[in-house]
Amino acid sequence: MISRFMRFSRSLSTRLLCLTAVWVTFIVTSIGYTMMLSWKFECASEMVTQVTNMRAQIYRAHIVVDPRFEDKEFQDVIVRFKSSMNMLRDYSVDTPFSYRLRQQVSDQIELIEREWGYVVLPLLQEARSNGVIVDSPSIEHFALRFSQIEQELDQERGKLLWQMRYIQMILIGLAVGSLFVIMYLLLRWVIRPTECLQDGMKKLTDGNLFSRVNLERSSLEFQRIGNGFNRMAGRLQDLVENLESKVKEKTEAVEDKNRDLAQLYEVTTYLGETHSVDDMCEGFTGLLMHFTQAKACGIWLINRENTSMELVASSDLPSSMFSRMTRQPLPLNELKDVLSADSAIRLIDLNSNLHWGSLGHGTSEAGYRDAYLMHIRNGNKPIGIFVLYYDDDRDLDLQTCRLYENFGSHLGVAIENRRLIERDQQYAVVQERNLMAQGLHDSIAQSLSFLNLQVQFLETGLKADDKAFVDDTVAQIKEGVKQSYEDVRELLLNFRERIHAESFAEAISTVVNRFENQTGLHVEVNTQRLGAELTDKQKLQVIFIMQEALANVRKHSHASLVRIDIDNADDFFICVSDNGVGIDPALLEKRKARHVGMNIMRERAERIHASVRIDRVDPSIFPSGTSVSLTIPASERCTVH
Repeated sequence: MISRFMRFSRSLSTRLLCLTAVWVTFIVTSIGYTMMLSWKFECASEMVTQVTNMRAQIYRAHIVVDPRFEDKEFQDVIVRFKSSMNMLRDYSVDTPFSYRLRQQVSDQIELIEREWGYVVLPLLQEARSNGVIVDSPSIEHFALRFSQIEQELDQERGKLLWQMRYIQMILIGLAVGSLFVIMYLLLRWVIRPTECLQDGMKKLTDGNLFSRVNLERSSLEFQRIGNGFNRMAGRLQDLVENLESKVKEKTEAVEDKNRDLAQLYEVTTYLGETHSVDDMCEGFTGLLMHFTQAKACGIWLINRENTSMELVASSDLPSSMFSRMTRQPLPLNELKDVLSADSAIRLIDLNSNLHWGSLGHGTSEAGYRDAYLMHIRNGNKPIGIFVLYYDDDRDLDLQTCRLYENFGSHLGVAIENRRLIERDQQYAVVQERNLMAQGLHDSIAQSLSFLNLQVQFLETGLKADDKAFVDDTVAQIKEGVKQSYEDVRELLLNFRERIHAESFAEAISTVVNRFENQTGLHVEVNTQRLGAELTDKQKLQVIFIMQEALANVRKHSHASLVRIDIDNADDFFICVSDNGVGIDPALLEKRKARHVGMNIMRERAERIHASVRIDRVDPSIFPSGTSVSLTIPASERCTVH
């Protein structure tokens, strides 16, 4: 409690408040006391005035006793005197004088009342009734009573006046003295600490970083300011003295960041190139050896069965370790905790910890004392791990481990992308092979089957020595070989068909010209409402479907005219019509599952979210024949990628 009071009393605000309170209290008290003295002085002056009036009224009563004055004037003087007597008696009771003065005045007034009632008033009334003059000494003796009261009141007024002047002199002295006291306190409490702070700031500005201020004897506010100034000067001194080391430290940190970014950029650049997964991992181990300063490293990837991790690439591993690690894949069920870890794992005690399996076997013979396991991930999906081996106790910091983990993340993304690309390529090859097989089955396979049958007929004819039958069969075989040649040539042209720089109209014209040259048939092309361009994929599939429709015209229709209608509005529409023998819808539906050409057109249409329709030709176009139409809805025009 005492310490808190002492601390509170040292506050500048507390001191100023207390000083102001004392000064205001003294001023208010002095002014109040002066006002009380003035009040007493005013009361004494009023009583003196009243006593003087009463004395004048006595002399006036002595004069109006003369019968020459009217009786009314005499009575008025008597009434006014009594009224003044009552007022004087009230003043003697209510005035703020001392008890002694009030008692003396009250006694004098009481004596005057008795003498007036028993002596002076009967004397004046008797003289008035007898018409004689009152004895003057009696009146003078009675008036002398008022002079005594007036003298005592004058003495009291003199004392009050002297007290007021004394108080005023004290106030003037205190005002002057308090001015010097306030100036001294301001000098001690405010000006000197401020000058001390100003001097310290000037020294600090001039470069004297050792400048400090001592304000321990000042108020709490200036102590806090001084302590803050000293801390600031200390910080500046520390910054200036250690600026070189701090700049060097920051420069090294920036260089480390730049080196990490350069390494990460080099890894990303390498992984962005086109490599197989094995070549990518082999090149990655070389980068790891260069960046990490490891003595050896190895990369394990999860196999396709998702049962173990196999060594796919390594660098500088001893042959014994490499052979053992190749023969002994890492069981995946034993490494679930490792794969789910959030950060790199330090493999301590490689030889004694059986949990690491083949990762630790043979490390002592190879001279490895420490190793770090990093994750290879594609997002949250584990792809594998890579391990860095060191021949000393290597304590990698957190930033380095994060950098190496980023290497693994980039490798995981690149591996997954490469696998997806290879899977897409394989899928594309399978699709092309399927289309090729369908085309071969629909054309060459049927021609070869026909040729095989004709060869059997030829063999029978030769045995029977039927020359006419043999000649007819040979002619059929020649026609079949010619047909097979045309089918093969058409398939080769279709497989090579690609649309890149040429427009869709040019591609249509190329296909039509080739068809006319092969068959000698005339093709009429009608184009309406040239709208938005198709995508490259849509163009390619439309061309393929049109080629397949024209091939069916050549093989089966026996037509003499062909018409192609194209309407490129919101919905894209193309229709290939001929004036051939036509097609039976019931027969078409029956052979739907076995008709390779139709299936090819439908599969190609599905790739671009389109629909294919095969039906009899519109009689307004040709009297008979077949039409193949393709429609791409407006909603699918820009969604095919």
